[in-house]
Amino acid sequence: MHMQPKITQSIPERRRATAVLNYFQQRPNQSAVILFAIDLLLGALSGIIVQTMFPQADAPFITMCVVAVVIVGLLTWLRWWREAGFNTPSEWRDLRLLWLPAGVAIVLPLLGGVQGLALGTAVYLTIGYLITGFMEEAWLRGLILRVLRPTGPVRAVLLSALLFALLHSTNFLFRSPAIVLAQMVGAFCFGVAFAALRLRTNTIWFLVGLHMLHDLLLHVTVFPVIPLDVVQDTILLIYGIYLLRGLRASHTPASAGEVVS
Repeated sequence: MHMQPKITQSIPERRRATAVLNYFQQRPNQSAVILFAIDLLLGALSGIIVQTMFPQADAPFITMCVVAVVIVGLLTWLRWWREAGFNTPSEWRDLRLLWLPAGVAIVLPLLGGVQGLALGTAVYLTIGYLITGFMEEAWLRGLILRVLRPTGPVRAVLLSALLFALLHSTNFLFRSPAIVLAQMVGAFCFGVAFAALRLRTNTIWFLVGLHMLHDLLLHVTVFPVIPLDVVQDTILLIYGIYLLRGLRASHTPASAGEVVS
């Protein structure tokens, strides 16, 4: 039994979805770049519209919600929830590999203690980072990584990590170039580890949770954020490279054009 939304599609609509899946299979690299561009433009346009029409609103939060809704709609239309890693426990494997990243995301920030937060603020941050975790994992380690898998697991991991890093390039508009470059390097390290974990564990559920906890605890930890983030990303990169060993031989991807019903 697969955890897949039950939807009814007309024949023309299903044919369009199948055509998109076939394009994914035939042109995985181009497809990944297109999906990356859609994500980038959707986020930028949503932010501009919100700031223009509702200047008092929390533009980043609303933008995240918009992108999350789009990825939900896209995965539902393609019937690709299972392909993206939102599957049942019977398909999970090697969950022991999650212990180290869990320690990096949770234990390291807690070693220095956390800041006290009002209940409302804590709830708001938790919801916001949960949406962020779902949105980024579903789009990058779910959809884009799956599209890239016909290119080979190692290449798929590295390319998806590179695209994840490039998503942070929009921050050049608002922050110091040096800080943004550091963010992009950190995002690449994070992306390598999480993409490798996605393939090794064959599920994305835990990655969404770890991503949320990683971002949330960085926000509330007493430790200086930048040094802690550097330590975390360095450990994750080393671990990601370790996970890539033997991945090519032990994981043979199914066809990316496969229609899952």
